[in-house]
Amino acid sequence: MERASTAHGQLSPSKTRAQAKRKYIASHVPRGALENETNRVGARRVLPSEPDPHNRSLLHGLFHVEAQRREATKMRDQEEQEEQTVRLKQQDQVLSAQRKSANANRAPASSWRGVSDYEYELLRAEQDKVRKALELEVEAQRAEIRTLQEEKSAQSAAHAALLDEVASLRANAALLMRQLATHDDRSRAMQTEAEEIKARNAHLEQELCAAETLRRKLHNQVQELRGNVRVYARVRPPRAGHDGDLAEAEIRFPDGMLATQLEVVANAESATGAATKRTHAFAFDRVFPPSATQKDVFVEVSALMQSVLDGYNTTIFAYGQTGSGKTHTLEGGAEMPSSAIVHDTAGLIPRAMHMVWQVAEKLRAQGWEYEFEAQMLQIYLDHIYDLLGTAASDKEKHEVRHTATHTSVSNTVTVPMHGPQDVFSLLECAKKRRQVAATLMNERSSRSHSVFMLRVRGKNSSTNETSDATLNLVDLAGSERLAASGSANDPTRLKEAQSINKSLSSLADVIAALGNGPNGGAARHVPYRNSTLTWLLKNSLGGNAKTLMLLALSPMAAHLSETLCSLRFATKVHGTHVGQARANKSGAGDR
Repeated sequence: MERASTAHGQLSPSKTRAQAKRKYIASHVPRGALENETNRVGARRVLPSEPDPHNRSLLHGLFHVEAQRREATKMRDQEEQEEQTVRLKQQDQVLSAQRKSANANRAPASSWRGVSDYEYELLRAEQDKVRKALELEVEAQRAEIRTLQEEKSAQSAAHAALLDEVASLRANAALLMRQLATHDDRSRAMQTEAEEIKARNAHLEQELCAAETLRRKLHNQVQELRGNVRVYARVRPPRAGHDGDLAEAEIRFPDGMLATQLEVVANAESATGAATKRTHAFAFDRVFPPSATQKDVFVEVSALMQSVLDGYNTTIFAYGQTGSGKTHTLEGGAEMPSSAIVHDTAGLIPRAMHMVWQVAEKLRAQGWEYEFEAQMLQIYLDHIYDLLGTAASDKEKHEVRHTATHTSVSNTVTVPMHGPQDVFSLLECAKKRRQVAATLMNERSSRSHSVFMLRVRGKNSSTNETSDATLNLVDLAGSERLAASGSANDPTRLKEAQSINKSLSSLADVIAALGNGPNGGAARHVPYRNSTLTWLLKNSLGGNAKTLMLLALSPMAAHLSETLCSLRFATKVHGTHVGQARANKSGAGDR
């Protein structure tokens, strides 16, 4: 009918082709099959979100449901794929039958021209297109199935890994719980131990305070057993560039490490007048050879520094001829930088300050607080001058006053000390004002006695104890013979030398009087007022102080006569006992 209608011109070719196409699709493709198939293939599965490690039971259920759903989806996809395959085969069979029928019923080529062949080709091309589209959809579904299977495998592996992780976390949690329990036990044990240690520390602190009190008593007893007036002798080394080619005296130290004996070999005459050698032996509390350092000397002297903090007046005075090294021993070398308190060349004064502050800081933990103040005086021509004052203060009269425990000098500058470094500024100021002059024996001979006075006042807030003591470091002017020093040719130097020798002689008289009384004690009258020097040092020499004489000796043969005089005077001092020193203290018991 279609071909006939077309032949008679009742339908246009384009309309005929459209109708044929619609009829073919309507007769061969079920309605809605293509849309349903596309929607089914295009549908996407919603993957489960990443499981929450804290909801393990819920996660396990979700994975089980998802596995069942995927299995059902897989089976349904396989069934649909098989149905599509069957439909494609059926369509191929229908098309084959139609082609055979069309070929059988086709009119001869002479009568079949135009539209029918064209429509047939169009339908065939359309069929091929639909078939290819369906094949592509089937392949896409297969690829999606493979992807879903891979995702399923990955999810299964992830699930297994999560289960392993959960098991590991559970094991770690159990371990941490055990460790926490152990830590709690240890914490309680440590807290108990800390309380015990705290109580033990409190007890030890009490014992420490008692031990410190006992130590102070024993320390002072040891010092008193050694004698209140101790004598140390130090032989200086030859000075490069000063002593030149001068011969050295023969000075020996026979007892080696014990270091308490000293022998001097000097020229002498026999009974027949022949020249001979004579050995003079001396014994003191400590002897230092020329190789001894400033530190070696201070180690022996440092025991007295503790006595100052314990409340005992303490005096160290350097005695010896001019040029024997007294000032070097007390103050240190000229090359010493002002900031190096414990430099190798530092003398007794800066080292003493350093030690006193160190010990005071340690005693702070036991409740002690200390205040320090210093003075520097010189005695020149038997008059007192303030080395820390101005030139105008030299015109003022300075009066020495004594109490039972303390000595003070009027109209002098007292400087608070805030640290051991402050002593250097005092020494520099004092050097500028101290009287020095060149002599034949020393190009920088001290023409006056200098006295460094450090007052130490302490208070213990825990025990209400107090202490008040003074440390005197005295640099005596050098004893000298007028002819040897050349002072006899200079009226000023002569007057200075006479004043120096007079004051040193007065010091010898006081020492002698202190040891010439009954039972080795002090005589009824001790001539302290014979010189300003002995009057200033009255409390230091009169039994209420610990006193050390540091004898400085020259090693040169040219000075041997003065060396022997100094050694004999030191021997006299060493044999003097001035009685037991008393601490200037008050409060709860002796320290």
